[in-house]
Amino acid sequence: MPCLAANRKSPVTEFEVIVVGAGPAGSEAARASAGAGLRTLLVEEHATVGAPSHCTGKLSHHAFREFDLPVTLAQNAVSAAVFHSPGGASVHVRRATVDSYVVDRVAFDRWLVTRAADAGAQVLTGVRVTHAAREGGWMVVLGQQRRAPRAETFEARSRFIIDAEGASPRLPGILGLRLPRRYALGLQYEMRGVGGLAPDTPETFFGSGVAPGFFAWLMPLGGSRARVGLCVDPRRTDRPPVWYLERLLATHPALRDRVAGAVVERKVAGRIPLLTPRSRTGAEGMIVAGDAAGQVKATSGGGIYFAMLAGRIAGEVAGRYVAGDGTAAAVYERRWRQRFGREVAFTAFGRHAINRLSDDELDLVLRVIAESPRLRASIERAGDTQFQSHLFLPLLRGLAAVGFRRPAVIPLVGRALVHGMLAQV
Repeated sequence: MPCLAANRKSPVTEFEVIVVGAGPAGSEAARASAGAGLRTLLVEEHATVGAPSHCTGKLSHHAFREFDLPVTLAQNAVSAAVFHSPGGASVHVRRATVDSYVVDRVAFDRWLVTRAADAGAQVLTGVRVTHAAREGGWMVVLGQQRRAPRAETFEARSRFIIDAEGASPRLPGILGLRLPRRYALGLQYEMRGVGGLAPDTPETFFGSGVAPGFFAWLMPLGGSRARVGLCVDPRRTDRPPVWYLERLLATHPALRDRVAGAVVERKVAGRIPLLTPRSRTGAEGMIVAGDAAGQVKATSGGGIYFAMLAGRIAGEVAGRYVAGDGTAAAVYERRWRQRFGREVAFTAFGRHAINRLSDDELDLVLRVIAESPRLRASIERAGDTQFQSHLFLPLLRGLAAVGFRRPAVIPLVGRALVHGMLAQV
């Protein structure tokens, strides 16, 4: 490969840490790194931080407390949920306290970036990083910076890179870090004029005809506004998400009449890494955080809180590498897996297990839950959408108890569990 020092078109800027991507992972990494006194550059591909938004914006109450986030960032608070089975059953659950909040991702991401800048990070937007290489003890980063009237070559170097590019990162592969994963393809409409909304109650819709390999959702935003979307596993269908979403809005008995007069204000699409890669999340001079590292819940695709945790850990260990500690990547790997790796692995297990069920079997499980006040109560007590493993044993015990009255439940749950466990081997 030719030396990157040749044909430079702009002055090289030196930093101790470069963070690529100004989402929740990148912003928290830059804040932690700059807060530790490291010269930190945060670069964002888009001209506007947070745009375009690619998610529902549902964020656990744990994140608000742990990261000292102001509740003014929330558009809505969520305390309940409705699960619509493939056969038309509905399970209603409600927690005694707020489980999560819904945020406007553009405003939320901008707030996080501002906080990183206040901690001392330099922020550059409109910079598309296209290449990186190791050169004489430095990590050299190349790209294009959009400036009127034309794009200019961007080049900077640092001792350490924190990659937070999102679901489709470029740099890990360039730098020799393999990140195997598969994706769900998502599409979401932000709509006005939706009827029958309970402000604190999102709804989910299941079935191979609704969203094969995943699910659909309705997320209230307040008043008659809601985000309605779905993801599909492309290994399970050749049809695009728009085909399923349009059919959901037009035909689903629990939704069609409520959206008949609604107006679509905005559409967003994106990819979600479904499963945690089995490979490392760090290499010489670089670690990967957030969606780029597959640190998401495979059951729901949610990952904002885990991304913020990973980013903070990444920013904290960056100083070790800059100081000459070659174990920094291993320390990062150990710390994030200790902090939330169990949940990432559990949701991967859960996604495999759920996908093992046929529509009739999933319908049976949800009907059993709907018909059992005791089982629903245990779900409401133990349920936590951020730490879903907490629900596993109560749900398993509840289904086992119901199995004495509905024997068909036991073998199908057993098959799902075995499939989920085998997928982890």
